[in-house]
Amino acid sequence: MCFHKSFAKSEQDLLDHYQASFDSIRSELDVMTEKFQTLLARDGRLNELTPARPDALFEVLTQYSRKDALPAHFTKPELAEMKYYLKTISAFHHQGLYRYYENGFDYLPMPILTAGDPTQFKFFRWGLIPFFMNDPDKALQLRAHTLNAISEEMHDKPSYRDALKNGQRCLIPVTGFFEWRWLDEQGTVKIPYFITFRDQQIRSMAGLYSRWKDPRTSQYYYSYTVLTTRANSILEYVHNHKQRMPVFIDRQDEAAWLSRDLSAKDALELCRPSQDAAMRAYTISKLLTTRHINTNVPHVLEPMNYNRAIAEANAFLEKGEKKKALEAFKQAVAGEKIKLDDLVRAAAQDIKPELALA
Repeated sequence: MCFHKSFAKSEQDLLDHYQASFDSIRSELDVMTEKFQTLLARDGRLNELTPARPDALFEVLTQYSRKDALPAHFTKPELAEMKYYLKTISAFHHQGLYRYYENGFDYLPMPILTAGDPTQFKFFRWGLIPFFMNDPDKALQLRAHTLNAISEEMHDKPSYRDALKNGQRCLIPVTGFFEWRWLDEQGTVKIPYFITFRDQQIRSMAGLYSRWKDPRTSQYYYSYTVLTTRANSILEYVHNHKQRMPVFIDRQDEAAWLSRDLSAKDALELCRPSQDAAMRAYTISKLLTTRHINTNVPHVLEPMNYNRAIAEANAFLEKGEKKKALEAFKQAVAGEKIKLDDLVRAAAQDIKPELALA
């Protein structure tokens, strides 16, 4: 599946690829920035930091959110709102969009192109809410289950079939995505990979979108889901648990995907595994799942070779030093749930540090 993705390119790169305007997004960012700065102004400590220093701001907001927090001038909902603004605004800097790591379960607004208006980037949130949802609480809970849509089933699933029928297709710009290889059947021990492209150019994930009206506030909530298909040879290895991957629309087919004239049958035919020979995947650290820190940083994408940690652990195992072996493995793989049996199982596997399609 796909619950974590990445985009890091200049605004000009986006304009050159899609020939679409950022005007709508700029307006929304201006509103968010004004609201954020108004909240920051209530606390001198925060007001001194400014959004230009997201790491420092995030650290203080995290401190304020803890049970033993220092006295602050905000309620918990306000602190959550400020983190939301910070994560959104800080991704847009240096005339570009730099969301090195996006967690789908944060439900942050990100720019996509819709069939309704393919000339303007629009802010939509990941995790589709169908228009017919009447219970706001259930609608928001549903998002965790609609980050992805199985393309082979989109005609039949109630959450997606109306969007498909109405031609509500979208393109989601990415420069890569994240997936985990399981080293055991339960997924207790798993290794993260970043899947990207050797040319480092923009690619378009295929999606469906929706507009839902919150009955409590009468405000509209704009959302999307990423379509998935069966895995190609790289994802068969990396995503060994479910062997799925996002659908990528080739650049020459992007206009067709957003066309109102595209039939549901033709849309399904475009939902095929990517066999892009330029695709690659490599192992990275578990920084992206570290809590209470800002994970939207470039080094979240840096390679990490886990085989060195396994070799070190194996050396301790051969000496009978099980405790040291486990500790050496934990430092690299992380996770207190890891047990000696997990290590022995992992040590018997060859974790490929990099894969590429032939």
